[in-house]
Amino acid sequence: MDWKKFTQATLASGVAMMLIAGVWHEIVMANFYANEVHAEHEGIGVIFLAYLLLAALMAYLYPLGHAGEYPLRDGLRFGVIMGILWVMPHELAMAGAHGESISYVFKNAAWHAVEQGIGGVIIGFVYRGLNMARL
Repeated sequence: MDWKKFTQATLASGVAMMLIAGVWHEIVMANFYANEVHAEHEGIGVIFLAYLLLAALMAYLYPLGHAGEYPLRDGLRFGVIMGILWVMPHELAMAGAHGESISYVFKNAAWHAVEQGIGGVIIGFVYRGLNMARL
């Protein structure tokens, strides 16, 4: 394992996903989340820790079989899969346990496919190196 690239990929994707999530949840869609699931995003330190953990898992798994010649395509595909795997089972359990809307489960999974897709692209470019010819 290339620890330098692993660390760079973890930090870059973790920070990016956290910032994207913050803008989406707290600015763009704040009313939706407040009304749909009554979500209040407190505990920013714990949330950041969760994103770093997710990013570290993604940065660890990516070179084990998802890394390819094209970091944009391969990183996006990997990130979308990770986003769905990270969110879908938990949200389904919460829908069953707390009566959350099933439609919200799919909306949230779609959002996380985008969010982690971007994180996967960042990881792909860190591992492959930023080479615009290999998009």
